[in-house]
Amino acid sequence: GNVELLEPTNNNTVDQGKALPDIAESQTAFSHVPEHGFSLFLKKRTKTIHFIRHAEGFHNEANNAYGDDTPCTFSTPGSWEYMDAKLTKVGINQCVTARETLLDGVNPELVVVSPFTRTLQTAHIMFGGKGYPFLVHHLCRERWGKFTCDKLRPKTDIVKDMAPIYAHTDDKIDFDNFGWSSETDELWKDTREPPAEVIQRGVDMMKWLASRPETEIAVVAHSSYLKHLFRAFGQQIESSDKQKLHRLSGNAEVRSISLALHHGFYPEGEWEGDTNVFVPTHPSFRKGKWAPTNDQIVQNHVQLQS
Repeated sequence: GNVELLEPTNNNTVDQGKALPDIAESQTAFSHVPEHGFSLFLKKRTKTIHFIRHAEGFHNEANNAYGDDTPCTFSTPGSWEYMDAKLTKVGINQCVTARETLLDGVNPELVVVSPFTRTLQTAHIMFGGKGYPFLVHHLCRERWGKFTCDKLRPKTDIVKDMAPIYAHTDDKIDFDNFGWSSETDELWKDTREPPAEVIQRGVDMMKWLASRPETEIAVVAHSSYLKHLFRAFGQQIESSDKQKLHRLSGNAEVRSISLALHHGFYPEGEWEGDTNVFVPTHPSFRKGKWAPTNDQIVQNHVQLQS
C-alpha cells in the first residue's frame, strides 16, 4: 500500500524506454491504493483534454424543428441537402460566445479537429488567430451511417472551402497526415456504425492523444462520438460526476477532462541505431520529449559545410 514515485530509467535496453525521461509501455506510471480513496500520478503522466462538440449545424436546426432525426435520414426526400452540414448563423454565434466566455483559461498546445465542415468551422471560430496549430484527425469523426449529415463531402471540396479561411487568419492546419483515408467517404453506409466500433475509435483516439508531446489539447468532435467515448468510462464514479460525464454534449459545449497515463505511450517511429534516440515518424511529434537532440541539430548544419 505504499506510494512509490517512479524515477527515470537508466537501463540500457530499448524495451525499457532508455531514450526518454519517461517510461516504457510495460512499466506502471501510477499508484492506486483503493483504501486511500485516490490515485497518485506524477504531473507529467497527465494531460488536459478539452472535448468540444461542434456548434449548431443546419442538420441540428432541421431535426430540432421536426422533433427527431427524420429530416437527415437517408430515405427522407431532400435529406441529402444536409450532407456534411455547415453551421447556421446561430451556430456561428455560439462559437463566438464560446470564444469570448467558455474558453477562459483554455490554452491548448494543439487543436485536433474532426474532418467534417461543421467541426472545422467550430474549431476555427473558437481558436483561430491565436497561434494554435490545428490538425485534422479521422478518429474523431462522427459515428457514420444512416444520417446524411454524418457523411463527408469529398476531401477536395472540404479543403477548398476551409483552407482559405484558416489561411486568412494565418493559422496552420494539417489536413493531410491524419485527416482522411480516402478522397470520398467510403465508411458511410445506410446503417449506423456499430457502437463497439465507435467506442474503439474513441479509445484509439485517446491512445493517440496519450502519445502526443503536448500536455493540453483541444478536440473538436460530435455528440454521438463523444457520447460513446464518455460512456465507456466512469461507470463506478460518483453519481453526479457520472451524469455530467455521460450526458449528451450541447452544441459548442466545452467538456474538459484529465487523461491519466497508466504506462508509457509511444507514437509510430524508430530508434536511431543503437542509440538513446527515438525519432517519431511524423514531424508534428518532434517536440517536447520527442524533440531533436543537439547532435541531430548540429549535424544538419555540419552538412552545409561539405
